[in-house]
Amino acid sequence: SSGINAEWSLRPGVAGQSLDQSTGCQACPADQWSLAANAASTCTACPAGKGVAAGSGTSQSACTWKDCVAGQSLDQSTGCQPCPADEWSLAANAGSTCTACPAGKGVAAGSGTSQSACTW
Repeated sequence: SSGINAEWSLRPGVAGQSLDQSTGCQACPADQWSLAANAASTCTACPAGKGVAAGSGTSQSACTWKDCVAGQSLDQSTGCQPCPADEWSLAANAGSTCTACPAGKGVAAGSGTSQSACTW
């Protein structure tokens, strides 16, 4: 006997991995997560508006809000929200507030994508 068990199976991966039956444990793709002992061939998608680096999604709570686009601020409860009227923000704003336009200038709600957008 060669001592090799022909009926072996791959063991589930650690948190942040899925199990590929031909290649073994694989890191979950970006914006996906799994718990430890995941025997599935896929990971679970993060909730809408949230993401995580590839292989770092070890639980749903590892998914965090993605940076907002210009003209938005981040509300930790609901995600990205348009800046109020007369306020602006640049892209990748992870802050909970926007910046006020200079005195005497304004912009429509959600349209303040830079300070130069404040025109009236």
